[in-house]
Amino acid sequence: MKWVSLSGLLFIFVTTSAFSTSLEVAFLGYSNHYVDRDYDYKENHQLIGLSINNGFSVAHFVNSYHNRSTLIGWKFRMDDEIKIYDLSIHLGAVVGVVTGYEQDQIITYINEDISLYLIPQLIFTYPITDTIDLSVVNGIVPDSKGIILMHHLQLSFDNLF
Repeated sequence: MKWVSLSGLLFIFVTTSAFSTSLEVAFLGYSNHYVDRDYDYKENHQLIGLSINNGFSVAHFVNSYHNRSTLIGWKFRMDDEIKIYDLSIHLGAVVGVVTGYEQDQIITYINEDISLYLIPQLIFTYPITDTIDLSVVNGIVPDSKGIILMHHLQLSFDNLF
């Protein structure tokens, strides 16, 4: 059932991307864990993700517990930003569902297939060209035992069509 759902969402993603004007590619995910240090958390997550028009997002990664995870969600980004020369700093969030976690591993656990996903973000963006930006995306995840700081790089391609 999980594969049918993921296939359907991927189909929606591919068909709506024909109408997109921007595409974001997330990669090089890593994290810092300020929680129970007795566990050997995975901190390099082999992340690959896509977002359309800074909204619908899908990502695949190996989570901190060494399980394969898929995220399907929606990105939000505030329009207000701080500019320091060409560098832009703004706030955002990702809300959605994620697979690959057990009940004692995530505080937003729903069942054996999915958990809720909410990550507030602080995003640093630098333009490479007029239509391509490179961002460092930093998120914070509260945990029952502390916090997890998550980071990844993102390439944004604007005005594609």
